[in-house]
Amino acid sequence: MNLVVNFAAIGFRPYPEIGEFVNVGLVAVEAKSRYLCYRLVSPQRTKRISACFPEIDLAIFKNGIRRIDSELSALCIETNLWADDAKQAGKNHPSQSDLFVEDGDIDLFRSLTSVQSSPFFYGARGTRLTENLDDCLDQLYRRYVEHWNLTPVDYEEKKLTRDIRRLLHSHRLDRLYREAPWVGTDAYHVGIPLAFTPKGQEIPEKAIKPLNLAQATPTKIYTHGDEWMAKVRRLQQVGCLPDEFLFVVKKGKDEESRKAADEICEGLEQLGAGVVGIDDEKGIVSFAKIEEQRELKLTS
Repeated sequence: MNLVVNFAAIGFRPYPEIGEFVNVGLVAVEAKSRYLCYRLVSPQRTKRISACFPEIDLAIFKNGIRRIDSELSALCIETNLWADDAKQAGKNHPSQSDLFVEDGDIDLFRSLTSVQSSPFFYGARGTRLTENLDDCLDQLYRRYVEHWNLTPVDYEEKKLTRDIRRLLHSHRLDRLYREAPWVGTDAYHVGIPLAFTPKGQEIPEKAIKPLNLAQATPTKIYTHGDEWMAKVRRLQQVGCLPDEFLFVVKKGKDEESRKAADEICEGLEQLGAGVVGIDDEKGIVSFAKIEEQRELKLTS
């Protein structure tokens, strides 16, 4: 484990004098590469906020979480300019200014998580050793925000997601696609790892979901595939299905497994989703591209 990760939970505390708060995100900085990453709940996720603070105007939370997202996103672009290649290796980039020093200069993590006059604050802090920053952030987010109340993680799909992110990065598309952890309503919602959501919209316009259909048995393939077909149907019913949905599929090699995977792919296509193989880089990039004017509007 060669990465040292400093992290802090982001809490929402509208009444500081009372002390009650709800964790709504997490920020992490890798100490050697200075790579900054974060994860926030969707502005739509207000159920817990309403339960804890029933009298509060939810616009305070929604506008605040969007503001933090915008600020952290801008900071990521600035600080990660040279750190991207270094985050896995845990090495400093020689031409990046030193953001982590003990004396006399800016300490990114301490400055970022300093006390601020805002309903949002940086609460629980800690340090972790890890081999992979993305996996570490996932684990910390589940622990501090989701309370570990999640379905089991398919680590192969996590790996596929990272591979797709690297592909998008090589085509300068990665900044347009972020995780959408809450797509749907309070009654029904799903998480999508890669989504393009235009500014001012709640529902992603484009969504990319890696799907591991190289499971150990055909039964597991059908079970996992049927689960996502059901999710697509339910999102359609609640009016929250992204306009364009692409499943990037990894299939097994034996005949029975491929037959099961092919049936799942056909079912997804019948629901209106696109399906490509994990090796179809041209198809993935073609789907991910955004019209130039839309892109300019998004980043303005």
